This record gives sequence, structure tokens and C-alpha cells, in this order.
Amino acid sequence: MAVVILKLIFTTFTTIFNMISRVILMGTAHLLVFLIQALKIPGEAMHVALEQVAEIIKGYLKMFFKQIVYEVLISLMSTAFDAVKQAVSESCGFIKELLAGVVEQISTWFGKMMENFPEILEAVREVISTVVIDLWKNYVEAIMFVKENAI
Repeated sequence: MAVVILKLIFTTFTTIFNMISRVILMGTAHLLVFLIQALKIPGEAMHVALEQVAEIIKGYLKMFFKQIVYEVLISLMSTAFDAVKQAVSESCGFIKELLAGVVEQISTWFGKMMENFPEILEAVREVISTVVIDLWKNYVEAIMFVKENAI
């Protein structure tokens, strides 16, 4: 069961990563082609303009990734604080029973995970290879778009 859930999570992750990388790379390629076609000027001026565009894109991507990391951290911290607040508000007996149940579930889950470790390792390898392959395909597609449309 855990392997199926992990594979679902991994598939969702790779799909989202593929969509984000495709949007970023193809958006950049379209912007670059637009700029090249709009600014048919001498090479040095074009170089300066492209450097400025690159700096703008880098700044935007830094801000975008910082915002994502910030939102994830805030969400994790909020969830953790809510869990702690709820646990403290309950009685000590309930906390003791809860901890005993959690320890038992973790030990059971860990035992099952060890049984399914090869499958989980294969799923992680598959996620990594899929992310790298999709990123490379999106990069090549963006470069080909620029090559075909920039001239």
C-alpha cells in the first residue's frame, strides 16, 4: 500500500515538475525569439539587451523559487504548530495512548517499508530519471524553437 501511495506521489511530483520546467523554458524561448525578431539591431546592442533580459528572468526565477520555498515552509510550520497546539490541549493520557499508537504504527510501517525497499528504491530512481529526462526534453525543445524562429 505504501509503495502505491509513494508511486502516486512521485508521479504527481514528476508531472508538476515537467509542467513547471516546460512553462519556464518555453516561455523564455518565446520571449527570446520575440526579442530577437523585434530588436534586429547590431550584435553588441543585442548582447546588452539579452543580458538585461537574462538578468530580469534570473531575478524573476529567484523570486519565484524563494516564494515557493517560503510558502512551503510557512505551510509546514503552520501544520506543525497546529498539531502541537492540539496535542497540548488534549489530556496526558490521550497523548500517551497516541504516542504508543504512533510508535506501533511507525514500527509496523517501517517493517513494511523494509519489505518493499527494493520497490521504493526503484520508484525513487524512476522519479529522478523521469525528472532529468523531462527537463532535458523541455530544454532541447526550447532551444530548437529559438533556433527555428530567431533567424
